[in-house]
Amino acid sequence: MSASAAGPTFALLEANPGGSPAGHLRFEDENGETYLEPFDLVETLAEILAALGQRAHVYDNGWIEIGDGGLFAFPQLVEFTELDGGTIRTASTIQCNHPQLFPQGLFEYQHATGENFDASIKRGLDQWARTDLMALLDAARPEPENCMSMRMEFGGENGAPLRKRRIVFGPVAHFGRAEQAEAAGACAVDGDEDGHDFCPCCLFTNSLDAFQPLLDAQGVFALRLFASRDHEDGECQADCRVNGEDWPQGLDGLRAYAAAWPTAPGQTLEFRKQYVVVQDAPE
Repeated sequence: MSASAAGPTFALLEANPGGSPAGHLRFEDENGETYLEPFDLVETLAEILAALGQRAHVYDNGWIEIGDGGLFAFPQLVEFTELDGGTIRTASTIQCNHPQLFPQGLFEYQHATGENFDASIKRGLDQWARTDLMALLDAARPEPENCMSMRMEFGGENGAPLRKRRIVFGPVAHFGRAEQAEAAGACAVDGDEDGHDFCPCCLFTNSLDAFQPLLDAQGVFALRLFASRDHEDGECQADCRVNGEDWPQGLDGLRAYAAAWPTAPGQTLEFRKQYVVVQDAPE
């Protein structure tokens, strides 16, 4: 990677479905007349980061350097859809690169809905800045400042090299959670043998077998974990991606964990979503 005033020269990932970060959208008014509306996701993301107190430097080629730990981000629009009632659903991606940790890059989707395009895209980018970004920034630090983390060791026996891995747990977005302790799937952290209510490690640790290959491998892996349960009919759904691409190995564990969530009277849909970074532990 090299950088100048024009910006870093990271290659955009072929698996990333995002298109241009800026351009014009074509809409049709109530009279059937079409009009164009400009958009600029780089400018929008930079404004959101500034409002949240993050240092962000925008390069000429659209890459944004965030903080002082070497993290770069590049937002792209995937699609937008006009829904009934005039609301807009948007999908975007943000590719992130770090010259030392993940120079090859990784990306993740942002989905949102709003009363217009600007409101929808800002909601998606703002949620990324408040959740996924926190895990990525902490992954670039010797010790996390905002996120819970866990260290695991492998090998070290019979002449095998000792490997140390660190898992950084980003903030959890949740909806419809029961106000009671978990009836099943409780975890034990820092010697808490009795387990406890849901914590930032639970989505990952309750599906640990599925992610063991990522712990055993070398490199950095960013996981999108999502699990939901319809408490009225018991249906459980899940989504799992690694570095932006589908990871079907994690689906069964996430669905099984969601099936163990307790149900409170009157509870309907519940979901939990999180970004988790698996990496070599800093010395």
